[in-house]
Amino acid sequence: MNLIQYLKDFFNLLRTAEFSKGIRFAVAAIVPLLVTGYFDVLEIGMAMAIGVLLTSPSDVPGSLRRRVIGISLSVVIAVFATIVIGFSLTHPVIFIPVLVLLTFHFSMISVFGFRASLIAFSGLFAVVLSMAQVASQGGIVLHSLWIGAGGIWYLLFSLALHYFLRRRETDQLLAEAFELTADYLDIRARLMDEKGENNHQFQKELFDLQTSINEKHELIREMLITRRRNFGRSGMVRKRLLIFMELVDILELSMANPVNYQRMEELFKEHPEKIGLVKDWSFIMAENLRMIAGVMLGKKNSGDNESLHLKKAEIWQNFEAFATNAKSSEDNEVLLVYKNLLNFKEKQYQKILSIERLLKEWGENKEFRIKRKDAAKFLTTPDYNPKTLQDHLDLKSPIFRHSLRLTVTLVIGYAIGNFFEVQNAYWILLTILVIMRPGYALTRDRFKQRLYGTIIGGAIAVSLVLLIRNQVMYGVFAVISLILAHSMIQRNYKTAAAFITLNVVFVYSLLRPDVLQVIQYRVLDTAVGALLAFLAAKFLWPTWEYSMIQNFINESIKANCSFIKEIEAYYQNKNRLPASYRLARKQAFLAMGDLNAAFQRMAQEPGTEKDHLEATFKLVSLNQEFLSGAASLGTFMRSHPTTEASEHFKNYMTAIQQNLAASGGKKEGVHLQFSEEIRNAERFYEELYKKLLQMNKVNEEREKKGVRERLEEVQILMDRLKWLLEISENTKNLQLKEA
Repeated sequence: MNLIQYLKDFFNLLRTAEFSKGIRFAVAAIVPLLVTGYFDVLEIGMAMAIGVLLTSPSDVPGSLRRRVIGISLSVVIAVFATIVIGFSLTHPVIFIPVLVLLTFHFSMISVFGFRASLIAFSGLFAVVLSMAQVASQGGIVLHSLWIGAGGIWYLLFSLALHYFLRRRETDQLLAEAFELTADYLDIRARLMDEKGENNHQFQKELFDLQTSINEKHELIREMLITRRRNFGRSGMVRKRLLIFMELVDILELSMANPVNYQRMEELFKEHPEKIGLVKDWSFIMAENLRMIAGVMLGKKNSGDNESLHLKKAEIWQNFEAFATNAKSSEDNEVLLVYKNLLNFKEKQYQKILSIERLLKEWGENKEFRIKRKDAAKFLTTPDYNPKTLQDHLDLKSPIFRHSLRLTVTLVIGYAIGNFFEVQNAYWILLTILVIMRPGYALTRDRFKQRLYGTIIGGAIAVSLVLLIRNQVMYGVFAVISLILAHSMIQRNYKTAAAFITLNVVFVYSLLRPDVLQVIQYRVLDTAVGALLAFLAAKFLWPTWEYSMIQNFINESIKANCSFIKEIEAYYQNKNRLPASYRLARKQAFLAMGDLNAAFQRMAQEPGTEKDHLEATFKLVSLNQEFLSGAASLGTFMRSHPTTEASEHFKNYMTAIQQNLAASGGKKEGVHLQFSEEIRNAERFYEELYKKLLQMNKVNEEREKKGVRERLEEVQILMDRLKWLLEISENTKNLQLKEA
């Protein structure tokens, strides 16, 4: 990454929810230190600051109820761990079993989901920090209670900010979702005429973006739907729900077209300028989404979107000129595909204008399109049943393996620290804790990032300490580095590690004169802890993604099958779009995002054979293409008048669904003797297409509108159904070959 891009990303960080949380954490930690310092009881302030540090990880965006429960449980676990470790630390015979039990049990809490994993981290963090032996003069219990008080202070402070800034929190997440969607539009546009290695690279970037977008969408759904439930007909909540729904539709439209890039390349070989115009329009739309993100973050206006309207006019004028001059049958086919592509882009354009209107003028009487009971179905509710924990008490469970691995590695790190009488042995354990992840690839990445970040941070810290001899400046640097470290942990861990090291050094600079020695030990302990975490991830009950990727593939196929069934039902019934359609679409997007993330982890593992990796990439790509094709078909049916579904359409859909069922491992009840019906369906659509083309030539102008609409419908059905069937067959064959 070049310096300009790095600086751009850094300044973009200042507008994110992570940066807001970093400031919130820093203020909450510093206030007790300032107050207790004034009354000369700084030890209490330090204990409360530790309480803030231990409870803040579980403060992530989501429903207010879950945030309160998460932070409260973190407080309880932190106090409990501090007391138990504090009393057992002076008795090694007792301490080792206690360390093993607490580490393993806290790690296993992660089976209950992402927020539970953060609560577990608070408990593990408390275990390690309790080994620093910083208990105040009042003893371990009082020290632990002050830590609890710090956690409660953070909870109250976070709640107060939430009530004052809840609109800001939502708007920040929406703005980030807009920017990610803009990036998605950019890459989809570039894929229209890219070939070879660039195409492969853009596909990988799309995989990453899909995962990030899904994560943002889940958070936004949870915040908006729970707030709508709590605040009833609140205009602010309803307005943002409508904006979010339009944004999801823009993503679906972007995914929907173009679908078959190879087909596009063949059709537009003689007309590459048409693709160039569509690409330019996509880039302008992406830029408008970024401007809308700026509005969500409080900018005065969204900038000039005149170029968006001008490009639209230019493209449709170009289309009319092309339609006038089209003579051959090849030109007519290109014309029809081109018009369908422009219709999809036009829908995106209208969605962007709709969002801009919602931002400028909100009418309370605007119709809301989803009932409250249906909206609740879109929330992903974690399963907190104790049986979930029981089901994971098995070596096949990645969480169980991770818990064992982490427990053993922490014990080894503690033994090394004691044997070599390391000055701050808990730094080794702390490094192990923050680096080690359930999968090898993530642990390896964190190993590198933590090591590089610590070395970079140490080098910068040495330079600043030698150049600046001012305690006030050390305090300023400590606060700034604390905010940035907390903000960057999820976004760029290497940079976060550098700022963590800077913060540690500047805090020690305020307390001790031998700061250069502190830097030396910091780097050494980090290196030891990072190496232990890396080796443990590779050799102690390793969890390899390639052994579990099939589960993600099957889930994606299953979700795609449910989505295509909803599309079929909507085409046959033509009623108001049901919530079940949007829910099936959401599940398909989420499953695709999970599959993309799993493949990215798998691609980084050393044990994956090249042939297996290539085959898996083909399956992931086929699932992505199928979802795009399904989204394209569903979007067309929702936005265009269509005729009654024929038996040929039903035969196509049955064959597609049976292929998917066979691909997903469902063998019972699957019958694949559909070749004759599909040949008949293919002939039917081809003959109907030719007949409509002829009618379009000879009819009067006033009669052509209905013929053209029918022609567009047949072209989409003929193209998409054939494409989806081909993808489903390729998926089935590749799955069977891999099996």
